[in-house]
Amino acid sequence: MEEAYLRMEESNRRIQSQYDDLQHRYDDLSRKVTADSPAPRSASAATARRLSRDGSLGVPAARVAGTPGRRLADMLGVPDDGEDQQPIVGLTPLLPEASPDQDPGAGGAEGTGGRTGLDQQPRNMPPGGEGEIGRGSFGAAGTELAPYRSRMDRIGAGAEGTGGRSYPGQQPTVSGARARGEVGAFQPEREGEEGQSRAPGAQDLKPKRYPGRIAFGEGLEFTSDDGEFKLQFHNLTQAEFRGFDNHDLGVLNDQFFIPRQRWYFVGDLTKKVGFYTVINRGYGSLDLLDAFITLRLSNSLRLRVGRMKTPYLYEYFSIAEGDLIAPERSLFATNMALNRQMGFMFLGELFKDQLSYAVGLYNGPRRSFQDTNSAKDIVGNITWRPFLLSERFKALNYLNIGGSWDVGYQNNYPPQPTYFETANDQTAGTGAVGLSPTFLHLNNNVEELGQRVQWGAHLVWYYKSLFLMGEYAGARAGYGLVSGNHSVPIDFNGWHATASWFVTGESVTRRVNMVQPIRDFNFDFLKPGGKFSPGAIELFARYSALDIGRNIFTAGFADPNLWTNQVWATDVGLNWYLNFYTRIYLDWQHAGYGNEVNVAPGKFTSTTDIYWLRFQVFF
Repeated sequence: MEEAYLRMEESNRRIQSQYDDLQHRYDDLSRKVTADSPAPRSASAATARRLSRDGSLGVPAARVAGTPGRRLADMLGVPDDGEDQQPIVGLTPLLPEASPDQDPGAGGAEGTGGRTGLDQQPRNMPPGGEGEIGRGSFGAAGTELAPYRSRMDRIGAGAEGTGGRSYPGQQPTVSGARARGEVGAFQPEREGEEGQSRAPGAQDLKPKRYPGRIAFGEGLEFTSDDGEFKLQFHNLTQAEFRGFDNHDLGVLNDQFFIPRQRWYFVGDLTKKVGFYTVINRGYGSLDLLDAFITLRLSNSLRLRVGRMKTPYLYEYFSIAEGDLIAPERSLFATNMALNRQMGFMFLGELFKDQLSYAVGLYNGPRRSFQDTNSAKDIVGNITWRPFLLSERFKALNYLNIGGSWDVGYQNNYPPQPTYFETANDQTAGTGAVGLSPTFLHLNNNVEELGQRVQWGAHLVWYYKSLFLMGEYAGARAGYGLVSGNHSVPIDFNGWHATASWFVTGESVTRRVNMVQPIRDFNFDFLKPGGKFSPGAIELFARYSALDIGRNIFTAGFADPNLWTNQVWATDVGLNWYLNFYTRIYLDWQHAGYGNEVNVAPGKFTSTTDIYWLRFQVFF
């Protein structure tokens, strides 16, 4: 059909060229006849009719379709003598005569072979159909055929050639020049006529414009006046210094660096549709961290689709990187959390927000953009607040009890993580090994292979200025050698206990957007009359441990002479919130190992220490 359409277009162009050539010849001969024959004016019409009937102009004596003789006589200055008003000139017919039912002059710009001005058209030209390209169909004299419709028009390709809609009923109604995409088809809007096009017969293809406002709160926010549309920009910048004890020299170097630089673009396209996009630069790589769309069916049922945080472990899913207690997460979460993955997730709150749930289907590989097999992981998290609405036990209103799980099959090379570390978020960059002690490194010929099942249980309590969290997690994951297809299950077990207390009196009910100080830090307190204001100060402590099955060595996946399968770490420090947006971390992390680990060629240690200073801006 597309080939037939192209042949029709070529035929239209040839016919138009012939018509234009004949029109020019007729104009030249008419001027010559008028100049060379000083006959009475009454004879001009007869002469013209004679020339038309005997074909003296060099063309067959036939009626010109769609151009009444009277109008052409007026153009030539021939008076109306009351005689036969047949067309003055004979041209090869291009189209049949208009049917009696057709309105003279209704041909218009639509479907008329490339002429776009109404005054340029013959009056009796049959009108074209909506969306036609060229003249439309024509047949023998006295017959009327359906107007030609292009393949693009029939399948609903769209006036601008988008091709995204699959049938004509999905298309906005457009016609004429606008349907053909001709120059000038899209006119600027008239003042005071929002969303209206000047193109005749064209309907509005633009969305309605909504007036809005700009504000700065938790971030830079653009919002429509009716609250339907919203765009927020957030920024997370972390700049820090890590120092190590002298005996931790080797690959561990005292240094300044930026662990995270993130730009967030978050918003609503109506209150039912949201989007969330985060670009991240951390540990040597720049990538798309999050990119998902949210459909809000109700508060109890929302759907996320895209790349997002997986809901395994409360510490990972419910506490964002800008709201961490210590600079990094506990040992198990740092190494075994599922991180970001592609997939979809249902989540919501039930029973007056007493029960939160999240369950989704994901590719499976940690920190991934695509899968390496067709198997998918089912990941979920449930949190219950049994005393949320209690007046009798108000102290337990924000007691959270719950668990999380992950079930799937893996076939991933290289495995993630390859390096098991005490103080780094997961990363594929090898440069990160100089920033955190490594206690286990898998051999280069190891892959994740086989069933992976992970589980966790958490207990979290927020009470005024006090925060307590404990979480246990376990896993059984298959590993194998690249050269074979035998899977060996490896057991992982870990737990942590964390406590914090705001000595300045701030209260928290969740670790999200931490925290608005009662009194912001006063940078001008040294000026005359200035008063000292400390901001908010949070003291914290955390103990975490990770135990990996001994068969990680006996199966040949790692070297027992260089690494350990047992590690524990203690973090002690404070968080200083100068204001809602600015925070300073101070932390000392002391880690111990089941047996000595290699920190440099020929150098081993059974403990490591990190002295941590981090500055953070998050808005």
